[in-house]
Amino acid sequence: MTTTPDFRKLCAELLDELQYQTSYETNAELQDRARAALATPPPKPPTTDELNALWNCCGDHDEGGGHYGNEFQFARAVLERWGK
Repeated sequence: MTTTPDFRKLCAELLDELQYQTSYETNAELQDRARAALATPPPKPPTTDELNALWNCCGDHDEGGGHYGNEFQFARAVLERWGK
């Protein structure tokens, strides 16, 4: 089974190495931006209640109260909200 790489850790290591390999003045702004981005915690995964609420917004209801949704709208909405 393949494990998912820890991209945040890898980016932090690359940033540390970049700092040693380049002059501070030329890359200070880029390094500051990268460190700020890495310091931002990743979003928490959605709860079941959040997914249910989002699903209900992406579909239609028939007269009997049943729900049928547009899976594509739902998938796009999930990625927009939690996929970044």
